[in-house]
Amino acid sequence: MNIEIINPSEDQYGNRKENIFLAFGDTGNYLGSAYTYPTINYHQTYETPYLIFVAIHMAADMDKVLSDEVMQMLFDKMFARANEIRMQNPDLKARIYAGFEQDKDKLDFYIKNGFEEDYSIIMEADIPNDFTYTLLESVQVEELKLDSDQEFMKYKLLYDEIFVTPLDGNAYTEQAQQKYFKNLSFIVDDKLIGGCTVFEKDGLGYVETVYVLPEQRGKGLSKIIVNYIFNYFTSNGLNKTRLEVWELNKRAVELYKSFFYNEVEKNLMFPGITL
Repeated sequence: MNIEIINPSEDQYGNRKENIFLAFGDTGNYLGSAYTYPTINYHQTYETPYLIFVAIHMAADMDKVLSDEVMQMLFDKMFARANEIRMQNPDLKARIYAGFEQDKDKLDFYIKNGFEEDYSIIMEADIPNDFTYTLLESVQVEELKLDSDQEFMKYKLLYDEIFVTPLDGNAYTEQAQQKYFKNLSFIVDDKLIGGCTVFEKDGLGYVETVYVLPEQRGKGLSKIIVNYIFNYFTSNGLNKTRLEVWELNKRAVELYKSFFYNEVEKNLMFPGITL
């Protein structure tokens, strides 16, 4: 079978057409697609701020031999383009990476093509039964309800600026149904300084997000937020807490270790190459 790989005729979903690849067979039948997408994020990956995400999606119910051939062809095109994109910011340390899905075969494919292993880390900590924390009078805490589309989009813009993975509306709605769910903003002098999202999951106090705005960092505010979270959990009878963090987000990993979080599990999620 002849396999043709082309770019779409127009930009799609906010991505340039040159970054998108479509594979078709002899009869014009769709075989798969791939894309690469660059972003710069000093918040989560400050040591490697230039992130170039790559992804491949194959058509369903394909012959394995054909699927493997198409996938490799798409990878080669996509990876070459990712390297071109990398050269647009030669002064920044960059990482070409894949992930965000627990698909072992696909992740193994990237490793076979020279990507290094990179993980999300599951961490847990025990909170002492007698733990108490009194919030500083200068810090106010407000709960975000996000009852309107406008409020949700405002929060999403903030979230997407800070976190590598864009906010998933469906996942957020699912989290909001969990017991003890809170999306909190921390405010000083009427200005937002940071926030967090927490809930109960499987009997554990689950920390989904902790963030401090860039201009507010270096003041110990993340520790204020985590202490507040611990106090919130214990006040609701939750004395064990769990979270997941990208191994590349070294600041967050060190913060959680300072609160006696220990690694309990690793998932191969973000294989890539640092350039």
